[in-house]
Amino acid sequence: MSERIRILCIATMFPNPRMPVHAQFVKQRLDALSGKVDLIVVSPIPWFPGERYFARYANRSQIAAQSDANAYPTYFPKFFSIPAVLKPLEGVFLAFALRRFIATHGLEGRIDVLDCHLAFPEGFAGALLARMIGKPYVVTLRGHDINDLPRFPVRIRQVLFALRHSARYFGVARALVDGAIRLGAPADKGYASTNGVDTARFRPTPKMDARTALGLRTDRRYMLSVSHLVPRKGVDILLRAHAMLRAAGHTDLCFIVVGQGGEEGDCEADLRALATELGIAEHVVWAGAVLNSDLHAWYSAADVFCLASEKEGWPNVVLEAMACATPVVAHRTWGVPEIITGPDLGILVDAREPAPFAHAIGMALENDWDPARLRGYALENTWDKVADGLLTHFESIVRPAQKAGVRSDKRTQAQP
Repeated sequence: MSERIRILCIATMFPNPRMPVHAQFVKQRLDALSGKVDLIVVSPIPWFPGERYFARYANRSQIAAQSDANAYPTYFPKFFSIPAVLKPLEGVFLAFALRRFIATHGLEGRIDVLDCHLAFPEGFAGALLARMIGKPYVVTLRGHDINDLPRFPVRIRQVLFALRHSARYFGVARALVDGAIRLGAPADKGYASTNGVDTARFRPTPKMDARTALGLRTDRRYMLSVSHLVPRKGVDILLRAHAMLRAAGHTDLCFIVVGQGGEEGDCEADLRALATELGIAEHVVWAGAVLNSDLHAWYSAADVFCLASEKEGWPNVVLEAMACATPVVAHRTWGVPEIITGPDLGILVDAREPAPFAHAIGMALENDWDPARLRGYALENTWDKVADGLLTHFESIVRPAQKAGVRSDKRTQAQP
């Protein structure tokens, strides 16, 4: 049996003590992969002098440098980063911080491949680091790096540099791979590797049982949103749609909002004010941040899950809802149509506006959904299946290089 492949994962998006519910989809992919390869996860934390004077960044210093909470070593080293001002140089600063980390932790010669979980800054940093240590690297596109960064000329050039020099790159949706190719990335290196879902964690609970456990009324119907409370997630659109539905006769409909502000900001106060303005405040449940392990109850309690995001790569919340046998109404953007592939799985909304969402949610509430079909679809898209596919890619990258190295050593030894 061959030795396990050794992977150094670089992921600025990863849960940490400061943000325990952040980027669970990265952690769940790595959790599944860790049973098949040897992983070390490095989740670099941006740092700049005087950050403690800014409320948004002050508690970064409270994050421990290492965590034993996962099945694999997890580190949170600092790297120099000044938001906005020096953002284009972030990949360079990160590369040198990672080089120092490898040297400090004695990882020279103990890495087969670098696994970069965004094209920027991780991907560009990985491209520079790979040249320093002589190892291949892969990049995962998650959405922002392709659907947002093209408006930043320097950063998108760095993204394309990273993709062109990678061993291969993955998009969590085929739409992201196609988008990268349109920008100039090599087509022969791009592969779709979607996100998955933990079907043991996300499981159906009888609706009334879930509502009782959460303190919700059992004589109401509920629409649900799970997201950071930032403008691009469109919770304001859903609040307006909710108001329209109630005005149209859905007087038993309530709206559950799960989430809190994120790195991009926090618009919860504005959303609460909007709910009051619309006259629906008493019919909105503000659940706050919910641990990933507890989300299944909220999905199960809902009659329909709603997603009005402006941009998404492969939103895990869609599969999580399906795994709990809850139908989905979502904006048709990037990878979302690759998840909701038919009318038996959910409803896609073309226009990101309140009226079309209200119409689609109303249809979803009246539709006779098949819970077994929704759950069965999720069971076809598990994280373990994703990890198996990634392992095949890593073996294709690493094994030929290892064999070539062995042959080279033998030739050297045979010389007089």
